[in-house]
Amino acid sequence: MSAQLLAGAAKSVITPPVGIDLSGFGGREGPSEGVHDDLRAGALCLEAGGSVVLMTADLIGLDSDSVAEVRESIAARTTVPAGNVMITCSHTHSGPATPCLPTLGRPDAQYMAMLKRKLADVAVEAWEQRSPARWGVGREEVLVGINRRERRSGQIVLGRNEAGTTAPYVDVLRVDAGSREPMAIWMCHPAHGVTMGGDNLLISADWPGYAQRAVERIYPGSVALFAQGCAGNINSEPKGTFEIAQEQGERMGRAVEKAVDATTTESAAEVAVASETLQLPLFDPPPVDEARATAEQIRRERDEKWDGANYGWRILLDGLVDWAQSVLELAEAGATDLTRDFEVQAVRVGDFGIVGLPGEVFVEYALNIDRESPCRLTAVPAYTNGNIGYVPTAAAYPEGGYEVETAIRYYGTMMLRPESEQIILRSAQELLREVCA
Repeated sequence: MSAQLLAGAAKSVITPPVGIDLSGFGGREGPSEGVHDDLRAGALCLEAGGSVVLMTADLIGLDSDSVAEVRESIAARTTVPAGNVMITCSHTHSGPATPCLPTLGRPDAQYMAMLKRKLADVAVEAWEQRSPARWGVGREEVLVGINRRERRSGQIVLGRNEAGTTAPYVDVLRVDAGSREPMAIWMCHPAHGVTMGGDNLLISADWPGYAQRAVERIYPGSVALFAQGCAGNINSEPKGTFEIAQEQGERMGRAVEKAVDATTTESAAEVAVASETLQLPLFDPPPVDEARATAEQIRRERDEKWDGANYGWRILLDGLVDWAQSVLELAEAGATDLTRDFEVQAVRVGDFGIVGLPGEVFVEYALNIDRESPCRLTAVPAYTNGNIGYVPTAAAYPEGGYEVETAIRYYGTMMLRPESEQIILRSAQELLREVCA
């Protein structure tokens, strides 16, 4: 049943110390050398019947253990259940290494401890600031990225597929204070945070950071929260400089402004949350002889390349050896029917739905979930409540390519099987029907 919406918002700087490893690219010349722009976390607490905390953070992603720790800390200090906290990362490739990507930078334990405290603190601050509010949602056309799965010489490569699927819009949740001015603006759009490449050694939130700052400049006093969409096969485009990243963020800010200004708001709302942790099937490890040969080859390549490898390549080479050894151990143990935890979380605010998915999910998932959703609009942020690696569509597997064949090594695990797509989509629709019941 609808009730007066109570809402609170807060933000916090989560910039790591200079000298920490960056994540997202292999082969960097060294750890971070400076700060170009601060990283931040934001929290929006909504309460009307049920309650939810929508959090965003300028990070490559989080591991499930860190998410659980932050959620439990928030639940212990507020009335919001742990399962009603949604944490979405922007997937900037110029942020600190975290445990979800063990081969692309070494996480710093002290920073991770501080980060988890700050994430919990900013959520509690938002919860403590709850007051009567109004809300509204909108969708506006904008496109920051391009489908990157290009077919070249009969193979799928990371490139530019101008005819490929995208989600050319931003979903916007506007929450106003009693003054009817925005206190918080939550936005979701899919495009990898890779405008700055692996040659960049400055800490940065990349284009999503510019987008948040642009929105807060347009609406002074507001908290802007960027939730990365299903960008598993979408790269920001073009790439290369901070000036490009700024133009992309400013363009997103103008689109958000159009959506906000066209939105009608209301004070009554109903908040509902539901989630399900799936056991997604993984491919079996290869036969023992094949796994042993792969492990020996990767170890040999590491030794041969070591002297000429730079800082980042050495971390990557060691990580690949660890991955190959773990696969060999699974093969030797005769492991079969392996699975991976995958939390699907659904939130409803009035007639607006949000489905959070924990990985580098292909954009087709968002389009499918929104199309079949009982809600008027449904946003689908990925990199949410964890990051297990790439989640391709079933159709992508026979095509091959980086996301299907190679990237899982950097996540240190085995690849999802293609039937995972229908399991995820079915769960998302069931959870949306549950929160809409």
